[in-house]
Amino acid sequence: MHRLILLLAIPVCAQSVAPVDALIEAGHWKRARAQTEARLRANPNDAQAHAWLSKIRGGFGDLEGSIEAAERAVALNPSSAANHAQLAEACAMMADKAHVWKSITNVRRMKKEVAAALALDSRHIDALLVDMMFSWKAPAIAGGDKALANRLADRILGISTAWGALAHARLLQDQGQDSVTEGWLKRAVQADTGFYRARVSLARFYCCTSVKHRLDLAEKTALEAIALDPEAEPAYSILARVYASQQRWNELEAIVERAAKAVPDNLGPFLAGAQTLLESGQDFRRAERYIARYLSQPPEGRQPTHAEAHWLMATIHEKEGRKPEAIRELRAALDLERDFEPARLSLKRLLRA
Repeated sequence: MHRLILLLAIPVCAQSVAPVDALIEAGHWKRARAQTEARLRANPNDAQAHAWLSKIRGGFGDLEGSIEAAERAVALNPSSAANHAQLAEACAMMADKAHVWKSITNVRRMKKEVAAALALDSRHIDALLVDMMFSWKAPAIAGGDKALANRLADRILGISTAWGALAHARLLQDQGQDSVTEGWLKRAVQADTGFYRARVSLARFYCCTSVKHRLDLAEKTALEAIALDPEAEPAYSILARVYASQQRWNELEAIVERAAKAVPDNLGPFLAGAQTLLESGQDFRRAERYIARYLSQPPEGRQPTHAEAHWLMATIHEKEGRKPEAIRELRAALDLERDFEPARLSLKRLLRA
């Protein structure tokens, strides 16, 4: 089973120990895709494989394909709460991206599938999380209810302390309540000391989402996460941000290269370092080199697209006064994603300047 992307930006698995679930939980989307496609070649009517395919397609941004695969999984095994929860998640992701009327349709489908999943298993955490995040994000006129979202987080807490604590921390994100958020994240870590996601979520809080960043604690907690799983990417990206922010160049170079060896199919730490260098306005040449490295292979699932990387490169070129190079990068971004609005607006502005 998997946690909704809207919870902590990366889906996970807590109710299953299947190999593909474990790969997805660790962020190994490419490997999960290869195993799932092989399983479907062996048996095109494998409901579990279609559910995984839905998750994987969503991870690579194919939302229509994600819904299609989830529908297939439900059709093949309608008695599976997990399949209904996955279809609910796919519809929620589509609703978050689609135009108004299509969003309404997908919200209705999402709620129907959540109800179906919970009718089969009232303690199904994935379904509860989909419902929780919808209730939190949606406007009241569309059925949003922040009080209900908090009650659902409490309900999850009664099923799993670690996941309930993470759910509560997610609802507090961007609310400026750092001490309370930190308390929930620490509770998640204490509830399951071997839970990588909880540990890296606490590191990310210290590094990136707290009002006052505490980079010493971010470094310590990220290193603890790497000790739990040296082949997962997120903690390396957090350390890249920490070292870039502190201008610890030797350690920055060492951590991105260590990450490239440990997780060769995910070059996210290079882009994380480049983004931090851009944000802090320092060492643009190093940032360019990191972005070029990121562009050297297809991105992993749930990672920035190559269009986003080209846009980032264009932003650096523009700050350096290299307008022709910036325009070239923006056009490369739009060749990859015609509707990528940041690149379109930046190109329009530069061509008029």
